Amino acid sequence: MEITQLLKSNQLPRKQKGQRFETDKAFFLRYYHTTEDGNRKQKAVLLAYKSDLYRSWADVEPLIEAELKRVNAQSENTIPTGRVALSDFVEKEYLPWCEANKSAPTANGYKRVWEVYLKPHLADITLGLQTAQLTAVLTKHAKDGKGSRTLSHIKWMLSGVYVYAIADGIVPKNPVPEAKWLVKVARPEKQAEYSLETVLSMLRILEPLDLRAAEAVALAYFAALRPAEIRGLKWDDYDGAELNIKRTVWRAKVGETKTEDSAASVPVIEPLKSLLEKLQKETPAGYIIQSSTGNPLSLDSLNWRIIAPAMKKAGIKWRGYYPGRRGISSRVTDTSKNALNSTGLLRHSTPITALKHYTRAQKDSIAAAMKTIEDQATEIIEKHKTGTIQ
Repeated sequence: MEITQLLKSNQLPRKQKGQRFETDKAFFLRYYHTTEDGNRKQKAVLLAYKSDLYRSWADVEPLIEAELKRVNAQSENTIPTGRVALSDFVEKEYLPWCEANKSAPTANGYKRVWEVYLKPHLADITLGLQTAQLTAVLTKHAKDGKGSRTLSHIKWMLSGVYVYAIADGIVPKNPVPEAKWLVKVARPEKQAEYSLETVLSMLRILEPLDLRAAEAVALAYFAALRPAEIRGLKWDDYDGAELNIKRTVWRAKVGETKTEDSAASVPVIEPLKSLLEKLQKETPAGYIIQSSTGNPLSLDSLNWRIIAPAMKKAGIKWRGYYPGRRGISSRVTDTSKNALNSTGLLRHSTPITALKHYTRAQKDSIAAAMKTIEDQATEIIEKHKTGTIQ
């Protein structure tokens, strides 16, 4: 079925205009109302008996307007149900809840997914969304060239809406998990990550230009911090050996960390430690990376003013701060041979996220592991040849 047909099948009823009729003695208005058992039925109400005051429909018009205003307002004043517009529930209930209970970057990301990918197609759909309807929307975005990562973000955001609605007793079932895109999409590009060698080259270039820029890159890699966590760091959070992650700063909003597990300490090693010591001599109090006014410095400003031009000139591909976080995750797992270590450094609750999105096996270690297996196989073959083992 076409997407337009699917979506129309679950649209909210428009505001009623009513059906007028009259008898020899009175004027009536017929409209639909919802009974206690949830069914929609027609109802006729007496507007007025015919008299010198009410001779024609023009005389009765104010009564009609008042009655329809009451009928159409009823649904807005009741407890939300599955017949509430999805857009009303998302914008009046769910997104405000996200702003109050989730980190600012997360809440903003959900709002953007809703406004860009979902609202244009689902604005007139009720909260009783069907899986097939969301499948139609996802398939359209897939045909328009959106990749699997974007499509998964769309599903994740909308699924959260229904988890919230189910917990609130408004709908009985989440229609999102079983929705799919019914066309093949291009495989997503591998997410970029910086190597240790690349980061050290960046620091050598940036330190003479702007110590704060070098510090931001070092914090993203050696401390595995998110950009909002970098902006939220204060000198009081540093004891010379560890950084205590307590807050985030997104735009002008100071808030809590992304998750409870994100509020934790991370060890400080060289060359991050030396950079912190140098920067502390310049700005010994307040935010670690601060503007001339003492406020958290915009990392976007560092990007376009300092980092991106310097990296372009040096022939290094600058991909933002997150590749640093991913790069150190892979390095720690590879070096320690234990994925739990990168999970702890990234401050995730489980290893799943770290392994799926942040940690990549390193070629040198794979080659070394295969060489070890080769040596073991060769040894066994030689023993068979000499008759040492049967």
